[in-house]
Amino acid sequence: MKEIVQFDYRLNAVLEAFEEALTYRELSYSLNGLKRYGFLSDTELLYAIKRAMGICNCLGIPTRNHFRYFFKVDGKTKDVIKQWKASKLGFYLVLCNGAPNNPFAGALQMEMLQHFLSKLE
Repeated sequence: MKEIVQFDYRLNAVLEAFEEALTYRELSYSLNGLKRYGFLSDTELLYAIKRAMGICNCLGIPTRNHFRYFFKVDGKTKDVIKQWKASKLGFYLVLCNGAPNNPFAGALQMEMLQHFLSKLE
């Protein structure tokens, strides 16, 4: 007969915080830096992030493991800026879901499609 082990709620909170820290550590890609990859506006970037998150949700992939945002405060101007971080998977999903006129998004889509088609031959 198996015994039921009851965790102290404080230990559970510590374990959850540790798991959260491990997950956050994997988010090493800044999505705000995608502007140098053909994303012309914050709106376009947010649209690509939402599409990428939608793909994860559809496939049952937890978005919290691949996308997070935090707020950064500029000390001089006191402006609050929303910053996005992503895992490698999240970064490439966002890049793939850029606007159709984004040359980087198009190039990545073509490269992936060519690679996929070459495997079928």
